[in-house]
Amino acid sequence: MSDDNRGDLRPPRQHGTTWRESEYRILADDLRAGADLARTAITVGRTESAVRTALRNFVPPEERVPTAERERWIRTRLVAEPEWDWWAVVIDHHRRSRSGLWFTRHEHCARIGWRRRTPMPALAQELATSELSVAELLRALGLVESIEEAADRLGATPGLALAKRVTARRDEAVGARWILVVDGAAGTTRPRNAPVRRQLSLHETRADAEAERDRILSWHTRIGPEEPDAPVWWTIAERGLGATVGHTRCGTHDPTATGGRIRAEALTVGDIIRVPVPDGGFLQDRITAITQPAAGAPIVVDLAPVANSRVRRVVEFASDEAVDVVRRSEERSA
Repeated sequence: MSDDNRGDLRPPRQHGTTWRESEYRILADDLRAGADLARTAITVGRTESAVRTALRNFVPPEERVPTAERERWIRTRLVAEPEWDWWAVVIDHHRRSRSGLWFTRHEHCARIGWRRRTPMPALAQELATSELSVAELLRALGLVESIEEAADRLGATPGLALAKRVTARRDEAVGARWILVVDGAAGTTRPRNAPVRRQLSLHETRADAEAERDRILSWHTRIGPEEPDAPVWWTIAERGLGATVGHTRCGTHDPTATGGRIRAEALTVGDIIRVPVPDGGFLQDRITAITQPAAGAPIVVDLAPVANSRVRRVVEFASDEAVDVVRRSEERSA
């Protein structure tokens, strides 16, 4: 029932946001491993075209590599030259184009600031950027779902862009309602001459709309779909009086899909997991090793190293604990 898999109904969660170092490192790992870039796009929450466009930042300015050959050229060099400092090339491209780029240290600073409730003006000064950019970074990191939530917690300086944007957004939200549309779910009705079943309802809050969506999808899973391979699409849209556009969240529900929540004892090396961290955000990375001293004992998973350092992250799970898996190892070789 998550909206992690949104299909093509709306832009991915990172659409239009500044690229982060962590995203580039996932892209480099997948290029080196021979993974499909379409899968990489899902992992980092961007469109495949955006990921392919980012490939140009891996090519040194002195190289003349045709666009059609970029992916192959980069994959070949990453494998042939393990010590190649591709990250320096990426930084140089962003510097030349004067485009934004968040480093890992910026992400850490933002997470710490969020956890400590650092006032927005101070956090913006620490990150050497605008308050609006800080709010967008917090949203990109999954710490908030909107810039309004960031402003509510950390504040916003009156008269600056963030405060103006939040005020305008709240003015638009006055009298708004949330519309839920679920297509293809078992147990719902099929309108006359409609190709699929459809559930349409109006709610005063987003939480109410999400609760109704979850109820419908749970019932769909329980009684079983009419067509096992047919996905169920859902849309939750916020619309104010007379408005034709607004915040829209979409996704698909497929109970047979690979991934989701599985028992820790079923994890394998290569799986990409997502675990909550104390600051309220999430840690998402690939498992490089798994240790379990004995059957039923806690399971310790070793994640990929931090940046280019030797520092590794270790997470311990109970053997029967449910773990969120973004991508199973078999998906990488598919």
